[in-house]
Amino acid sequence: MKKGRVVILTSGRHAGKKAVIVKQYDEGKANKKFSHALVAGIRKYPGKVSKAMSKKKIERRTRLIPFVKFVNYNHLLPTRFMVKEDIDLKSVVSEDKLNNAEARAEMKKSLKNLL
Repeated sequence: MKKGRVVILTSGRHAGKKAVIVKQYDEGKANKKFSHALVAGIRKYPGKVSKAMSKKKIERRTRLIPFVKFVNYNHLLPTRFMVKEDIDLKSVVSEDKLNNAEARAEMKKSLKNLL
């Protein structure tokens, strides 16, 4: 699986959600000895909006909530779609930001604007 591939998560909290591979670890690492990938995706998609809705309700329905996590290759279903190179997720999402809570929240905000 390569960087930029659109995948569907098959298990866990985000099962059935679409994500994009930001970085892949085919050989694993010291703390995760299995092949896995760092993925960024959309946890809550925007809902439908009609003209009769209030501004407050429209604002809530159009909100998008992203997620970033490490996922085992066994729990990923690759699709035939790739994200274009001009959308650079690697600059926004990094492994160091995942460890720090404040940096993680800031990363999700910037990812929200990107998606």
